[in-house]
Order: sequence, then C-alpha cells, then structure tokens
Amino acid sequence: MNPVSRRRGRLVFITASAVVLAVAAAATVGLRSNNGGQANAAPPAAPPAMPVAVATVAASEVTTWDEFSGRLEAIERVEVRSRVAGQVKSTHFREGALVKAGDLLVSIDPAPYAAEVDRADAAVIAAQARVSHSKSERTGARTALVGRTRHRATGTRRTHQHAA
Repeated sequence: MNPVSRRRGRLVFITASAVVLAVAAAATVGLRSNNGGQANAAPPAAPPAMPVAVATVAASEVTTWDEFSGRLEAIERVEVRSRVAGQVKSTHFREGALVKAGDLLVSIDPAPYAAEVDRADAAVIAAQARVSHSKSERTGARTALVGRTRHRATGTRRTHQHAA
C-alpha cells in the first residue's frame, strides 16, 4: 500500500467512527427527552404533608437585656482594722454596701471591757482606802509625836533646872 491510500483509509475510518458516535449521542438524547416512551405518564406523587404547630402573633412590649459573664472590681479598697481586740457581737453593714467615715460597722462584746472597768474601779477604791488609812496614821503619829515632844521638853527643863 502506498502512503496516500493509507491516509485515505485512516481518514475514512476516523470519519465513520465520528458519524457512529454522533448517531449514538443523538439517540440517547432523544430517548431521554421522550422519557423512555412514556410521554403521557403522570408526574410522581408528592410526599404527604407534615403536621406543624401554628401560633397567632400578638404585639407586646419586650424588655431588652443582655447577659454577660465578667468580673467587677471596686474602684477603691479600704482596709478596716479594729483598735481593740474582742469578739464581734454584731455587724451593722452589708458586704458591698457604701459606708461613710464614722459609721458604726461592728459591735464588740462589752463584757471583758466592763470587767476591766470594774477591776480598775476596785483598784481606785483600794488606793483611796490606803490614802485614808495613811492620813489617819499620820494624824495619829503627829499627835503622839507632839505629846512626846511636850513631855520631853518638860522633862528636859526639869533636868536642867536640877543640875543648875
């Protein structure tokens, strides 16, 4: 075979193959558009309806609010120290409440302090009794001393008078 006839043979083969493919494609498209020969067939049935809840809409006032997670911290901090020791009897504030300078914050049990005042009062009375006793002893001692001095003065003069 010569090269020209070989080319013609290939060209005929390629053309014939293209024609066969085009006819097959056209037949496939035609069958699909006809729906397989059932052109008058009914469309498929729809699925049954699902039951749903129904509510009527009513206009009303709604308060808008948001919820956030977070942490609050005071602007100022105050350290409260007691000037005396004792048991706390009651508190006069709520934690986080605003307080002013001079406000009563806590009451401390007064019993130990009352006992200390009573002890101090007893010590004052005992000291006053000692002072009174000392004054009476001093008065008695002065009286005795004045009496002895007079007696001695009188006795000394007599002694001097006898010697002279």
